Parts: sequence; structure tokens; C-alpha cells
Amino acid sequence: MGPGIDIDLEATRLANMQEKQKLLESLNLLPSKGRTGQKRAAAAGEARMPPAKRQRGAASPNPNPSPGLLRTAPRASARIAAAAAGGRLSYREDENTNGAVADRNTAVGDDDDHGNGSWRRSKSRRGARSARRSGHHDHLQRAPLAANSSPSTLNPLSSSLSLPTTLPSLLQHYNSWTPSSPLPTQDPETDNYHFVSHPAFRPNKSPLSILLEGAFGGSFFSPWLSRTLGVTLVDDHLSTLPGPWLAQLQPAQKYLTSPSYDAELNRHGRACGQTLAQWEDAGWINFRHDARGWFEWYIRFWLGRRLDDGEDERQVGRWLRCVGPKGRWKRMLLKKYVEMGVRSVFDDDDEDSDVQHERRVSPVIHQTCLQWGYQVTQADLDDAWGETR
Repeated sequence: MGPGIDIDLEATRLANMQEKQKLLESLNLLPSKGRTGQKRAAAAGEARMPPAKRQRGAASPNPNPSPGLLRTAPRASARIAAAAAGGRLSYREDENTNGAVADRNTAVGDDDDHGNGSWRRSKSRRGARSARRSGHHDHLQRAPLAANSSPSTLNPLSSSLSLPTTLPSLLQHYNSWTPSSPLPTQDPETDNYHFVSHPAFRPNKSPLSILLEGAFGGSFFSPWLSRTLGVTLVDDHLSTLPGPWLAQLQPAQKYLTSPSYDAELNRHGRACGQTLAQWEDAGWINFRHDARGWFEWYIRFWLGRRLDDGEDERQVGRWLRCVGPKGRWKRMLLKKYVEMGVRSVFDDDDEDSDVQHERRVSPVIHQTCLQWGYQVTQADLDDAWGETR
């Protein structure tokens, strides 16, 4: 075989090798230089150092990781980071819903469900579960502050919120709004309330009736120290609630300011919901408008306040995910009725009889729904039974 043929074969072989090299590079299958160097060192008899361990959570060395390997940081961290940088805080929830619920706990859920961007705070939920297991349902209490606590440690977000730092000025800020929408009307057939500005929001319990029937362990307006505000909210019910309501909600310690959460003061005699401190830690409270969360928003919305920054829509969305037509807690409660074979909702003007009847069917979920402004109706129960056929 002549020399010219040998040269052609060698050229072809080199071309094939270069082609394979390019293919391996395009597929990212070539070993790194570090690994090649380690192999050569081992072949030469040199001591081989073990590769450094990568810390858990460190970035993957793979430049093209699969989507399944990509993980985002917890939203809580993102929110805190944004606040530290002076950025805009996000109050979109669980949210997975919350009065202080599901999400969290058996009662109010955030729910969040409760759809649109659930605030899953695994750490907060673990804390909530621990509190429930230990029997702690003090709706408004928090551990006392350390003696050396300073305003900066109490309200790390206050600068970004730009809120007043004294109780009188803070209450003036929260209650200086002017009604811009009429009071709701009630449908005599369904008992649902209708709000002209938000037709999808159709609770069948008013804020006043919720408080009068017994909710939040009688402690919704108990003194509460907010770490975000750095202020203890106390006697704020006097400026939040209308005078005629206050006249009916007497004694205040029974309906509003019980020093501790008392489940016996609830209509259904059971504790449900998380503490305001847990809501605060989970990020479910928009302190720009309502420092006590969902129910305080409902009070002001009922009285005619309307917000133009999306907060009303956020809260209505939470309500829909909790006790709306397809709401999580509403459906769970109706399912309990069906499972227990109950076909009739008692409504004979005998309050004690009604309560005893409802306590047969998941009193905790009943209490949860009440605090979200919903009570089971015969029409809803008939529809639930109809779905089983």
C-alpha cells in the first residue's frame, strides 16, 4: 500500500476524531479538566486528594440542570430580602387561605388555599401544628419581649411600610378612610349579602352577627404586640367598630377583648384558627390597611371602605377559596353532613337547638366557616346530596 493511501487514511481518522470531539462537546459529555488531571495524577502514582464536599443547597456544577432539579428559595426569604432592600412587599397568599386557617390550621387558610399562589410556609405550619398539639389556642398572645428589645428588633419592616410608630397616630391612619360604597343588601331567598363593587363576594353572615354569635374565642381585639409595627394594639375596637355595634357587643370581654382565647365563648364551643402572631410570621397580614388581618378587613369592607391597590381583591379571593361556591372549608363541611347522613339544616328560631345540631357535624369546621362569614344553608346541603346521586 503506497504512502499516499496511508496519508489519506490518517487524515480521515483525524477528521473522524475531531467530529466526535465536537459532538461530545455539544452534548456536554466531556470530562472536566479537573477530573482529567486527577486521572493523570493517579496514573503517575501521585497522591489523589478527595473532591471537596459541596454544601447542601449550593449551586449545581451542572451548567444545564434539568427543570426538576431547579428549586427556588422559600418565599418568606424573598419577602424579607425585598423588605431589607426597600422593595415592595408581597401579600399574595394561601395564599393555600387563612382566617387563620388551613393552611395552616383547622380554621380560618389561608387557604388558602387556599389557589392563586399559595403561601406555603412549612416552618410556620410546623409551629402551628406544635401549638395545636400542645393545646395552645391563645389567639392574640405572644411571648414577652426581652428586656433589651429595641424598636429596630420589633419592627424590621416598619421603614419599608412607612407607618406611624405610635398607637394614637397608627389608629388614626387605619381609621381615616371615607366610605365609598353602600352597605350590602341581603337576598331574602339565599340569605347571601351582595356588594355592588364585588358581586362574587357573597357571605351570609355579617361581621356583627359573627361577633355576637361567638368567634375568635372572644379575643379578636385583645391587646396584641405586633413585631412588624413595634406597637401594642389595645382598645382599637373602640375606633374600629361603629358605636351601635359596640353597644350590642357588651360586655366587651365576652365578645371582643377576652384576655385569653376562650373556646367556650365560640358559637360552636371549639378552638380554631391560628394566632395573630402566627399570621404575622407567615406574612398573611397586610399591615398597610388592617393590622388584625382578614376579619378586620371584612369589618371595614362591610362599612364601605374600598381600596384601589388590589387588597380587596386579594381578600375576596381568599374568601372564595375558603367558603365560596367551591371553597375548601365549605365543601369539607357539606361532605361531613353527607357522610353522617344529615339531610336537614335546623332553623326553627331555637338558637340552642341549632347549635347542638351543628356541634354534631364537625364543630371545628363549622366555627371556621362562621369566622369566614358562612353558615350552611338548606340549599347548599341539598346541592351536596344531589352530587352524590
